[in-house]
Amino acid sequence: MKWMMMKRHDHWTRYAIAKYKKKRKEKKKSGREPRENNLHSFPRKMGSVGARELTVLGEFKPFGLIAEALDGKPSDTCVDDYRYFLFSPHVTKQRDEADEHDLPSPSSDRSDHELFIRGNRIIWSIGLRVYKRFTLPSAVIKACWCQMGDTSDTVLCILQWDSLSIYDTSGEVTSVPLPRSITSIWPLPFGLLLQQAPEGSSQAHIQFSSLSPLLSARDTIRSKREVSTQQNYTAVLGLDFTLKGDGSSMSSHLILKDPLEEPQPTYIEEKGRLNLNKEFDERTIWTGDCVPLMASYNKAKLQHSLWVVETINSNIEMGNSRFPGVPLGVLMKQFSFRRIWQGKGSQEAATKVFLATDDYASPIICFLLQEQNKLLSLQLHTVEKNTKVIYDIKPDMSWSIPAVAAAPVVVTRPGVKVCGLPFVDIVVLTSKNTLLLYCGKQCLCRFKLSHLGKDQVLQDPKIVGLADAVEERINVIVNSGRIYRCTWRRNSSSSLANDCITAMAEGLKSTLYNHFLVLLWRNGDQTYLNGTDMTADSEWETFQSVITRIFKESDHTSEKLSDSVSCSSWEFLINSRYHKQYNKSYPISGFSETSIDRQGLYSPVSSMGTSETAGNSLYTELVAETLDTLHTVYESLKLDNLRKRDLGLLVVLLCDIAAFLREDCYLDHYIRDFPCLSKGHEVSLTSSSKRIPPSLFRWLESCLKHGCSSASISHLPSLIFRDGSSVVNWGRKIVSFYCLLCSAELLGKRLSSGVSFVVASGSYNTPEELTVLSMVGERVGLQQLDLLPAGVSLPLRDALDKCRDSPPMDWPAAAYVLLGREDLAFSCLAYSRKSVELEPHLSVNMT
Repeated sequence: MKWMMMKRHDHWTRYAIAKYKKKRKEKKKSGREPRENNLHSFPRKMGSVGARELTVLGEFKPFGLIAEALDGKPSDTCVDDYRYFLFSPHVTKQRDEADEHDLPSPSSDRSDHELFIRGNRIIWSIGLRVYKRFTLPSAVIKACWCQMGDTSDTVLCILQWDSLSIYDTSGEVTSVPLPRSITSIWPLPFGLLLQQAPEGSSQAHIQFSSLSPLLSARDTIRSKREVSTQQNYTAVLGLDFTLKGDGSSMSSHLILKDPLEEPQPTYIEEKGRLNLNKEFDERTIWTGDCVPLMASYNKAKLQHSLWVVETINSNIEMGNSRFPGVPLGVLMKQFSFRRIWQGKGSQEAATKVFLATDDYASPIICFLLQEQNKLLSLQLHTVEKNTKVIYDIKPDMSWSIPAVAAAPVVVTRPGVKVCGLPFVDIVVLTSKNTLLLYCGKQCLCRFKLSHLGKDQVLQDPKIVGLADAVEERINVIVNSGRIYRCTWRRNSSSSLANDCITAMAEGLKSTLYNHFLVLLWRNGDQTYLNGTDMTADSEWETFQSVITRIFKESDHTSEKLSDSVSCSSWEFLINSRYHKQYNKSYPISGFSETSIDRQGLYSPVSSMGTSETAGNSLYTELVAETLDTLHTVYESLKLDNLRKRDLGLLVVLLCDIAAFLREDCYLDHYIRDFPCLSKGHEVSLTSSSKRIPPSLFRWLESCLKHGCSSASISHLPSLIFRDGSSVVNWGRKIVSFYCLLCSAELLGKRLSSGVSFVVASGSYNTPEELTVLSMVGERVGLQQLDLLPAGVSLPLRDALDKCRDSPPMDWPAAAYVLLGREDLAFSCLAYSRKSVELEPHLSVNMT
């Protein structure tokens, strides 16, 4: 019997292959090349791109102009003699740490920050209020934010004609004297890039004299505590930038790593050798503040270049041959530039360069070549080797799209990060004044301006320019000359729909999520397309309709496949109960159940790898992964008493998905939580699927009964182990508390269960004390504990009770407040305040 079945199966396979080759040959003869099967693509009907409306926040005007008018100060003679730039609150870390972890996406009501520059004055505003003002000794050439030193604090660097002023967010300033040859400054992840004027310029060259003949160390090396601070101002004195000799150590690019250090010359890697960087013709047009990359343009060669800035060890790579008088260990680490891409043929420099993300979730670098009316995109390839990240460009992974203007925006995947960078989409303005939204190479939809108000002169305004993109907000310039601040995403009325979309962005594969985006953005949001106000229910119904459409596409493909194969005696035999039982008792090697589809119909065409079968498997995979992802949201909502209504809406959709996939274990899981759903769904006792749905309640119970090591991690959703996942962050915190309470092993920043955790500073002797410190580190208070079901919060409250009587004396004040020991909290705050007051006196006595 086994031999007959295998022989029959081989016969069908050879027949189907011969038929497929014959059909392919006929198509080639007729001039129609059949489409190659691509397991990473979906069969789509390429129709017209859907249209949406931009939400207009209002007419834009730099707030610095309003602040000047309110101050009553007369404007300069030239009204246009000012500059400004907008930036996100993320840049200066003004947002609370809890918001960064708990909120899945930036919201439109978070105001943009603005730096307004006129002459020697700078106004830093947040929304419609002035945050800080700066008055400099001389006119400001350029200002930018940058990270310096070993800390991750962001500082404001202001270039003047003879100095560089560096302000931290608290207002303390450090002044670094510079020569007039420094023409521009650019931020890098590890310091500030300074570009010098070319040799032979009338400007004075930077000169150095130092103890070390290498790269301009100071005449007197000073530590931070040796620099006096008076009136919140730190002046770095004693610098001498005069280099003795012929000036051959002149470098075109310098890097300042710390405000209390000197700028260091850089090197360039050419043919395996390191030479002093003298690329004065390479004018910097962009640098990455999160990645060590620099883009430049050479006017003489009509060439763009992309460089990666790497750290080199002076002792090892340069040796001591050039500097025999300097002992090993004294030379500092320096920086080199390595060219990873160059493109010729551009008469002018790119008007804009920015980072984005392609549809395969890989970072890309975009060059807006306005003279050629195109946007060139290069895929950035990263490889981690020996704790270092190596950057390179894939020449074959580049493309261009027509564009006269472009900007990076965060729209489709808010809160998602790729290689440590936020997922960034691209908005493009075509020569026909059409505004298009791209996710990599995939065009999602086009946008048009909504109603601009009764005072709008133009009946049909045309978009002629884009500017000042910050996250999902952007300035749109119309043909009347007016500028409007717009947003790509409306304030989400349905938190449930927003959580589900965010979870799919974090949990689905890039290819699957891209197809979901196409359905969602092209024609899935009819209420948005009609321009009507969306309610929470309508947003949720829109999301449901998109998921339902995926079902229909999968069903349509499955029916098409089943109709293409006529019913026969062989199919009847394959679907018989006798065959299924026989195959389970006596499995046959080489003949698996994978060739039998979800409905039990054998399809010989499925082994041919045609596009229809690939589309069917991908649609089924999309639905299956959607079930797993949305089930994670479901389990997380069960830990929030205020989201019971959302839980009831979500479980209906999950039941439909589980019934479609015939996942009876999932269906049984939902019906046990909501027995009222048993009327519309029947659970089969002889289901072929054996997948058990993850359950946080089951894991928490097992953890308390048998310990953390005995609790199976298969009961935890997979997203809970991923760093930066915002949707399940609340569930991750509760799981980490239970792990610590049950004496889980600490493995760096993770527990033995694989879940990450955060612990506040302080000593501990018991698991309960460690759990309390973790609750403080995760910013969980009594209000958050009230959100949990009573049975889940009870062990955590019991841990607080055990620590209330005699907590350790070195805990932070927030820990004592959590325990209800306000007396210890006040004494802790008083002691810390006294320590801050005594710190300057102690430092003076120490020196």
